[in-house]
Order: sequence, then C-alpha cells, then structure tokens
Amino acid sequence: MKPFSFALPIRLCAYGMLISLPFAVGGVNFFGYLVLLMAILSREWWQAVPQLLRHPLSLMALIMLVIVGLGTVHSLGPHREALNVLNRYHKLLFIPLLMPFFQEEKDRILGLNVLSGALLINVLLSWTEYLRLTHISDPIYVAGMPSPGDAVFRQHITQGLLFCLLVVIASALGWQARGKKRFLYWGMALLAAGNVAFVMVGRTGKAMLPVIALWLLGEWLFTRNKKAVGPERVVFNSHPHPRQRARFQEHWVLILIMGIVLGSTLWSLMTPSTMLGTIVQEVRQSHQTGADTSQGERVEFWHKGVLLFLKHPWVGSGTGSVLTLTQELAKNETTQVNRVATSNLHDEYLMWAVQFGVPGLLAIVAFFIFYLRGGCQPGLSGQVLRGVGILFSFGCLYNSFLVDFTEGYSIVLLGGLLISL
Repeated sequence: MKPFSFALPIRLCAYGMLISLPFAVGGVNFFGYLVLLMAILSREWWQAVPQLLRHPLSLMALIMLVIVGLGTVHSLGPHREALNVLNRYHKLLFIPLLMPFFQEEKDRILGLNVLSGALLINVLLSWTEYLRLTHISDPIYVAGMPSPGDAVFRQHITQGLLFCLLVVIASALGWQARGKKRFLYWGMALLAAGNVAFVMVGRTGKAMLPVIALWLLGEWLFTRNKKAVGPERVVFNSHPHPRQRARFQEHWVLILIMGIVLGSTLWSLMTPSTMLGTIVQEVRQSHQTGADTSQGERVEFWHKGVLLFLKHPWVGSGTGSVLTLTQELAKNETTQVNRVATSNLHDEYLMWAVQFGVPGLLAIVAFFIFYLRGGCQPGLSGQVLRGVGILFSFGCLYNSFLVDFTEGYSIVLLGGLLISL
C-alpha cells in the first residue's frame, strides 16, 4: 500500500490562496499554513529538495530569507519591528514549497484561471461602482468628496497592481487559446485595462499600462520572428524576398507603435490635467513649498533611503530599521514633507539596500533576474512569467511589492505555480 500523497490537497489549498488573494487576508493565511504543514509532511516535497536547492530562484528565495533572518540580529531598529518584517518576507517560502506540485501544465492553467476569475469579479465590481449600480467603495476614498466609483480595495496601489496582473494573465491565456475561448480572455484583458486607464483614480496601475503595452509588442515580435525562421530567409539575388519585405515593414510598424506608446506616456506625464500628470505637479509643489503631497512624500522617502544606504552600505542597518532611522532624519527638518518618516520606502530595491546593504541589493536584483529567466520556458508558463516578471521588476522601482501582503503573495504564488524545476 502506497503512503498517502499530499500533492492534490496542496494544489487545492494553493488554489484557495489564489481565490482568496483579492478578497481576504485570512483566507490566504489559512490556506497558506495548510500548504506549509502538508508540504513538510509530503514525501513528494522531500524528494524534490535536492532539485530545489539547485534551482536558482528557489535557492535565492531561501538565501533572501536567511539574509532577513540575520538582519534581525544586528538591527538598529526595535526587535519587534524586525520580527514583523521577517514575518512579512516569510512568504518567499511558497516558491520552493509549491514548485514540486505544479510541474504539470494542466495544474498551472487551472491555477491561472482560478486567479483570473477571482480578479475578474473585482474588475466587474469596480465597473458597477463606476456606473453607480453598486455602492461598495471604501469610505476612505469617498469621505468629503464625490465617490471615484472604483475603490473595491482599501489600497489603490493593490487594486492597480492586481488589475494589471489580470491584463497580463488574460492576454497570455488569450494568446495561447484556440476558438471562442480567446475572445473571452481578450475581453477580460480589455475590461481590466479599460478600468485601470479610465475608471481608476490610482496612479500605480496607470504607470504600468505602457509597460504592459510594450511587453505585448515584444511578444508579438517574438512570435513573428519564430514563424519567420525558414529557408526563405536566405536569398542570393538583389531583389528582397516578399517575406523579408513584410518583416521590414513589421519592424517599422513596431517602432511606430512603440513611439506612440512612449510619446503618449510622456505627454500624459507632462499634462497637469491627467492623472499621471499630477505626479509631476505634486513633486514640484513639495519641492517648491515643502507641502506634504503623495508624490512629494515618495520622492522624500527615496532621498532618505539613499542617505541611509550610504551611511551603512556594506551590511545595512538591519531588518525593520527603516522607520526608526527615517524618524531620526526627519526630526531636524523644517518643512512638512521632509518631516515625514516611514517604514516603507516605496522602492523594494532601496528597502533591501538600506536594511541589508550591498548583499541585500544584489539579492533582490538576482531574484528578479532568476524570475525573468523563467520566461525562457516554452508555452503559456513562459509567456506569463515574462509579462509578470517585467511588471513586478518595474513596479518595485516605485513600490515595495515584495514586502506588501497582497502584491508580495502575487509574486511568490505565480513563481511557485509556473516555474519549472
């Protein structure tokens, strides 16, 4: 009689985490603890340990946890905050925990469809708010002003990231699907993209849309180049082959579309009346008057982060030290924006550099490099990883996605789900 296998229950609990991700922190934690317990008791996981220790992304996730753990020993911040940050990064464990149980394409496709369905519900709810069919917007965004009609999450940063994530996943599913299914997936992608572009008031998602557009253009070019490989590419006369002429024209079309995407993004940033344009206006206002604005705070956090990194560049200031050290920098300042302290620098790379020095910065950069390497896989998994990896590595320049709950779990769950051993 064979010993009991935990593979199916672990996959079901992972799907539970994906369903809970846009709805309930408690659900993610509940199913996550079940995954952790069953994986430790699973013979399949222990059999995969040698492979996990040789896999770059899995190994890097474990190394990062060791770095965070060691950082609690010499932290310049309070011990309680150090343990809190360690707890926030423990989600990295789910990359090596899930990888052995999601090596079959059918299990990965089911996971992507589960997450897409959960995210689609939130997109539809946001649209119903915008159309005034429902009234569920979080009060934090509607007090004292007309409802923006889109806030189905407490944080617009979270909402923007998750809706953009649906654009990427649904686009990849539509790209790989056949028949009527592709129209369903592309419709989901358009609903989410349209919501971020025209409905949402948050700026995180809007800043990611041009990146997604460029990723889609890159995927199109990559697909066309693969199809173009053949004997027709070699010619021995002065007249170009029709396929060569077509590829030449496609390259010019690609350059034109890229120019339009980048140009429209730049125009939006420079136009005060647009949502992205308010970024420049707020930064300028804080710089000139010292007023406390959202984007002015973010720039001030980056400035403080660079100062702290330069103060302890080699070993960092330790896990959970950011709030204490930014408070020390802020107490002697005179303007509103400069007197703001934070525990979140809104830049994941800077968070690791400040807390763990050069080793931490190298670790987080290596993590995203190995994550993006997963995009070399063939088929749907590789395509989703390329889009998701680009989205997260870019977004972490102006948000601390890995330390944040929902955003961080999105990163690790998709990594554990899609990356092959």
